[in-house]
Amino acid sequence: MATDVSDFKNVYKTAIASNFPQEATIILGDKTIKLKALDIALRYGTNPHQPFAAYAPAGAQPLSVGNLDMLKGGKAGLSLTNLQDMSQAVNILKYFSRPSCTIMKHINPCGFKVQTEGESLADIYRIARSCDERSAFGGIIGFNVKVDAATAEAIMESFIEGVIAPDYDEDALAILRRTEGTKKLNNAIRVAKAANMGSVPKYIGDDVTGYFNIRNLADGTITFEIPYLTRIRSAADFICDPMIPNSDPAKNNGQSYSVQRQPTATELDDSLTAWYLNINVRSNGIVFVKNGAAIAVGTGEQERVGAVEQAIDKALKKGHSLKGSVMSSDAFFPQRDSIDTIAAQGVTAVVWPAGSMNDAAVIQAGNEHNIALLATLERCFLHI
Repeated sequence: MATDVSDFKNVYKTAIASNFPQEATIILGDKTIKLKALDIALRYGTNPHQPFAAYAPAGAQPLSVGNLDMLKGGKAGLSLTNLQDMSQAVNILKYFSRPSCTIMKHINPCGFKVQTEGESLADIYRIARSCDERSAFGGIIGFNVKVDAATAEAIMESFIEGVIAPDYDEDALAILRRTEGTKKLNNAIRVAKAANMGSVPKYIGDDVTGYFNIRNLADGTITFEIPYLTRIRSAADFICDPMIPNSDPAKNNGQSYSVQRQPTATELDDSLTAWYLNINVRSNGIVFVKNGAAIAVGTGEQERVGAVEQAIDKALKKGHSLKGSVMSSDAFFPQRDSIDTIAAQGVTAVVWPAGSMNDAAVIQAGNEHNIALLATLERCFLHI
């Protein structure tokens, strides 16, 4: 006799009890950090059978869920995955002053767009969604500006788990709260307000007091790490003329290996966007950007060229052309194969850390394909 499993769907909408304390304390040497459990409804951890708690520094408003407004059907609260996706959205949006939208899924961006030609916020969202509409289903949307009514209507066109933004128009909130005439799943959409996204540390030299990446290992060991900070404050910080000295004077008439093609202003802007996105992509991470929009994101591959191939495959399957796009890589290229691969797709510029034993071969490949190579001199691995 078959076993009925239809009731299992209810676990995704049900909060489970946890016995975590309301307060916690971290002592690091002579520093004591007092923490208080978030005063909002929480559903469950990474999976529906995992109890969890979330703590913020006592006396401080938690950024990702500050002024949280739960809509009808969302009273079960947020899962740990919801909070992580909201956090990663903030980690991306904090770099952008122009109106921007990112769509998060499983702690990775699956869509992004920054305003480049005066697009409306609703259009910015739809362009970001078009990067990978299948992955955007059930994702978390992040904005760095106030959400208006037209954008709220666009959000309600498909199933979305939650939205985070600095603020919302009253008309926008009314639309997001609406239950009649919307997709049934969107009745439970969650809305978070985070007014101070730009205050999160982002550049080397920023004050990181009280900020830690805290992770645990399988045996209970706990690791503490300062959050990732980049030296790239603007496109002016890219090394656009990277050179590798010739280690063998007998070859190439003793000449060094230098990048020959300089990036255009558009390529510089897209490279900056691609780098900031890549900081928040799980390694090995590859990001393609064109006109301020993510075209494809390759993530989690164990080999560099595999991440490149994955991103290209995703772009082509979803009907996107990579011609004229730029690519960001979160680490160096072990071989020139990644450059040869993207050249066949018409990619015109690459931003990457450099630092490989084969950087000379990479530069040679870039020169052969007339590709601009921009070095960051920093790696942005993300292991969560």
